[in-house]
Amino acid sequence: MKLAASERKERIQAEYKRLMLAAAERVICRHGYQSATMDEIAREAEFSKATLYKYFKNKGEIFLEIILQYVEEIRSELIAISQSKFEPEEKLKKIIYTVINIQNRKENIARLILQDKNLQDFLHRIFISIKEDKQEFLEAQRYFRTKREEVFSAACQVISEGIEKGKFIQTSPAVIVKYIRAMIEGLVYSRFWEEKRLSAQQETDQMFRLLMEGIATKSLQKGEAK
Repeated sequence: MKLAASERKERIQAEYKRLMLAAAERVICRHGYQSATMDEIAREAEFSKATLYKYFKNKGEIFLEIILQYVEEIRSELIAISQSKFEPEEKLKKIIYTVINIQNRKENIARLILQDKNLQDFLHRIFISIKEDKQEFLEAQRYFRTKREEVFSAACQVISEGIEKGKFIQTSPAVIVKYIRAMIEGLVYSRFWEEKRLSAQQETDQMFRLLMEGIATKSLQKGEAK
């Protein structure tokens, strides 16, 4: 009985936290990081300010949680794909689609990070600066780096499997993953200025085809003269 009550309480708290983070994301995107306030976040989430403070100390902690949840969503999806029974090339395609799709859903946050200098400074301090000594920020740094390494390892595992099965070229899996990641990030940012957009699936199909086929003609691929 006590266990059931405890589980119910945890579910309620998780739902409250989800609603607060969603509200914070809307407020921050609407007004910018610097102008967003805990008062407005509480109003947007339809909770009292006191309740909001039970979950988060300040808006910096809230935005940090938004970023870390985003990283965790990608991590869990990519690990599931890497451990699936699909062939390596299908796993790679699913990875590309998953990351593009998640980033599309978080487009407003990505746009804000690009445009908001205050937010850039905050994230730089948390994830890059080695001078940060607040315990919660140090924990966030460790969490972020661990999850990022797990994402990278899952992707490298798929590429390594493809190389072993003769599906991908013999080269460093880390190098392949590095450039695929750069392609996806560049695609996400370029979408901000595009008038006509493709769906996540269409973008995935195009990127996957170029990755697997390359852009050189058959004659150049065989080393023939131009």
